[in-house]
Amino acid sequence: MSALDGFYAMWSKARDTFGEGTPQTGEQFDGSAQLSQAQATLDGAAPGSQWTGVSANAYGTANTRHQEVIGGIGALDKRLAAQVTYSAEVVAHGRTQLDDVRKWVTDAAASVPPGKDQDQKLVPIANKGIGEVVGIVQKTNSELGNVGGKIRALSAEYDKLGLKGFVPKEEPELGTGDDGKKDEEKTPAELGKEDSEAFQNGTLTDAQRERIEANTHLSPEQTTALNNGTATMPPDQMAYLQNFSRSFGDKTPAEIKAMMDKNGATGGRAMDAFQLASNPNIKTGLPGTEPPSTDNPASGGKYALPDGIQKVLDGPAMYQPFSEDIRDDNGNVIIHGEPTGPLQPSQGLNELADIIQRGDGSLQKGTALDAGLMAKSQEMLAQSNQYPIAQAPGPGFSPTDDVPRWQHTTVDPTLQNMLNAVNKDDMVIHDSVTGQGGKAFLDNLTEHQWQDDGLAAGGLFDWIGESAADDPTGRAAQTAHALADYTSTYHERLLNLPGTDGQSLGQVNPELTRDLARSFSPYFDDMVGMNTGDSDGQFAPLDKDGTVLEPVNTRHLMSVLESDHPPLDQPIDPKAPATASQIVMDSTQQHVNKYIDIAAQSAIDGKPGDNDFAMKSAGKLQAAMDLGAFDERYDATNNEWQAKLQSHEVLSKSYDAVMAGVGQVPGAGGPAATVGGLLKDFLVGPEPVMDQVGPPQPRDMFPLQMEMAAALAEQNAGDPGLRADVQKYIDANGQFIIPPQEGGKDYENFTLAITNYLATGGAEPGTITSMLQTYWNTYSGAMTNPTKPPGS
Repeated sequence: MSALDGFYAMWSKARDTFGEGTPQTGEQFDGSAQLSQAQATLDGAAPGSQWTGVSANAYGTANTRHQEVIGGIGALDKRLAAQVTYSAEVVAHGRTQLDDVRKWVTDAAASVPPGKDQDQKLVPIANKGIGEVVGIVQKTNSELGNVGGKIRALSAEYDKLGLKGFVPKEEPELGTGDDGKKDEEKTPAELGKEDSEAFQNGTLTDAQRERIEANTHLSPEQTTALNNGTATMPPDQMAYLQNFSRSFGDKTPAEIKAMMDKNGATGGRAMDAFQLASNPNIKTGLPGTEPPSTDNPASGGKYALPDGIQKVLDGPAMYQPFSEDIRDDNGNVIIHGEPTGPLQPSQGLNELADIIQRGDGSLQKGTALDAGLMAKSQEMLAQSNQYPIAQAPGPGFSPTDDVPRWQHTTVDPTLQNMLNAVNKDDMVIHDSVTGQGGKAFLDNLTEHQWQDDGLAAGGLFDWIGESAADDPTGRAAQTAHALADYTSTYHERLLNLPGTDGQSLGQVNPELTRDLARSFSPYFDDMVGMNTGDSDGQFAPLDKDGTVLEPVNTRHLMSVLESDHPPLDQPIDPKAPATASQIVMDSTQQHVNKYIDIAAQSAIDGKPGDNDFAMKSAGKLQAAMDLGAFDERYDATNNEWQAKLQSHEVLSKSYDAVMAGVGQVPGAGGPAATVGGLLKDFLVGPEPVMDQVGPPQPRDMFPLQMEMAAALAEQNAGDPGLRADVQKYIDANGQFIIPPQEGGKDYENFTLAITNYLATGGAEPGTITSMLQTYWNTYSGAMTNPTKPPGS
C-alpha cells in the first residue's frame, strides 16, 4: 500500500465514524412550549379567594411546587435541545473539515510530477493529511465529550427538580464505596484513587465521569495564569489529580491507552490529569515536603506521574536486541552476544506519544510529562545522528550502511510521533531552544535526514508565528530570536549539512525550512531594526547598528531560507505547497508595504525622522532578501555570474508563485497581471547583466509611488483636486485599477496623476521624493560591494 493509499484508507475510516445523513438537531427534545402551557394551566388552578384554610394552603403549596418543577423542566429542555443541536453542528463541521483535508491531499498529490521518486515525495503530503485527520477526529471527540458531560450535568439538574420521585430506579442509589463511606465523607485523595480504579476497570459512573471532568477543567483565569507560568490550584483539586494519576501504578503506556479507549470521550481526561498533576508551575499554597506529598501537595511534579510512565521517561531512548552471551561452566563470558535486530526506540515511547495526543493540548504548559518526553526525543535524535554506530541498521550491516533507510524505517516513525506529542507545549520548546543545550539540539534537529522532510520537527515551531502579535510572556519572540540567531550564525553549516554531500537544509528538510520561514515572517521587520506592528515588538534586531547599510545577519538567515525554492527547470505550479523562498517573498512584500504606509503617515505628520527610518528599513529588508538568495546560489554553484543569474531566477519564480497563489497567474493579462508585473519590476528587478560593475541597476520605483499615493489618499492628505485624480483609479477595495501600459494615453495620465499628487502629499515640499530616495540609497548602498559570500 502506498502512502497515499494509506491516507485514503484512514480517511475513509475516520469519515465512517461521522455517520451518514443530516445530523439530528435538538428540536424534538424541546418541550418547553407545552410545559409553559401546562404551567399556565396550573397557575389558573391555584386556590383563589373563594377557597381558604389549611387544605387550600396545602394545595396552593403543592400547586406552586409543581409549577416550579414544570417551569424548571421547560428551561432544562431548552438547554438540552441546544446541546443536542450543537453536537449536530460539531459533526457537520467535522465532516466538512475532513472533506477539505481530502481535497488538499488530492490536489497536492496531483501536483507531484511522475517519476521514480514520486512515491517518496507523496509521503510528507500523506503524513500531513493523516495528522490533520487525527486532529479533526480528536477535536470532534473532545467537543462531543464536552457535550456529553453537559448533558449528564443536566440529568443531575432534572433530578434536583424532583424527577427521582416520578421515575424510580431499579438499581440501588449510588454514592457509597466499598468502605461504606458516602462520597461527601471521603477526602479528595480517596476520591481520586477510587475514580482512577473505576476508570482502569471501565466501570465509571456518571457521577465519577463528572468529577473527573470537573477536576481536569480550568477556569479562564487559571488558563491565562497557566500560560504565564503562575497558575494556582486548590490543594483538594491537586490531591485528587495526583492520586488519580498515581493509582495507575506500573501500567505501561500501551495498557493505559487500552483503558482510555474503554472510557470513550472521558478517556482523554486521564492525560489531562497526568499533565496537570505533573506541572511544577502550578502551586497550591501549601508548604513543600520531602518527599512530596500527594495528599497535601504543594505543586505538581514528575513524582505524581504513574510509575509505568516514569519508568519509560527514566529509561534509555534506544535499545538494540542482542543474543545471549555464551559462558563457560564458571559463568565467564566466552562469546559476547550479537545484535539480533536494529538499534531502535525503546518500548513505550511511541505509545506514550500516542496517549499524550489524546489530551487537551491547552494544558500542555511546561509539564514534567512533556519535558520528559522532549528529553527522550533529544536523546534519541542525538544518538541516531551520531553514526557510524556499529551495526545500528541491524545484523550484517557495516556502521555506515544505509543510515537514511535505518532512520526512516526504524527511528523516525517513533521520533516524529514524539515531537508531534510535545509540539503544543511552547514552554518546553522554548526552554529546549533557548536553554544551555539549545545549539546541540538545533544541530541535531536540522542535520537529521527526516523521513517526513522535517514536517514534525518544524511543527515544534508552528506556535511562534501564531503567537507573535499577542505574546504577553515574550516566549514566542525569545524562541524566534534564538532560532534566528542560530540560523544566521551557522548559515554555512546549514547550507552544507554534515553527512549529506553538501546539500542544504532546504534540500534535505524542506518542510522544516518552511516552518522556520513562517516562524520568522512576523519578525523580518524587527530583524532590520523597525517593527511594523505584526508582532508586539519584543524581538531585538539581528542587525543592531543602524549606521551600517548592509544587513549582514539578516542576509545570512535569508540565505538558509532561500535554499528551499521553486524548481528552476520547471514551470510554476499554483497548487504546489509554498516553498520557504515564496514565504520570504510574500512576507518581505507585506513588510515593505507597511513601511511605506508608516512613512506616508509620518510625512503627513511632519516627522521626517520616522519616514526616513521606515524607508531605510524597507531598503535593508529588500537587500537582505536579494543578498541571501545570491549567497545560497553561490554556495550551490561556486560561480559569481551563475549565482547572480540563478538568484534572480529564484526570486522571479518565488514572486510568480506567490502571485499564482492569490490568483494572479503570470501571463494571464488584465489589471491583476498589470499590478503583478509592475510590482515584480520593483521587488525582483531587471535580469542581471554580464560583467556589470558598480551599483545595482535602478529599479522601477513606480510601484513604491503607487503604494505611497494610496496610503496618502486614504488619509485624505494633499491637494483635494489632485487627490481626486488619483482616487478615480482606486476601486471599492482600495486597489488600483491600472490602465493598459500600451495603447493610448490612459496609462500616461495615470502615472502623471500619481506623480503630481505625491508632490503635494507631505507636510513639506519634496518630502515624498526624499523618502523614495532614502529607500533607494539604502538598498543600493547595501548591494554595492557587499560582504563576500562564504567560500568566495
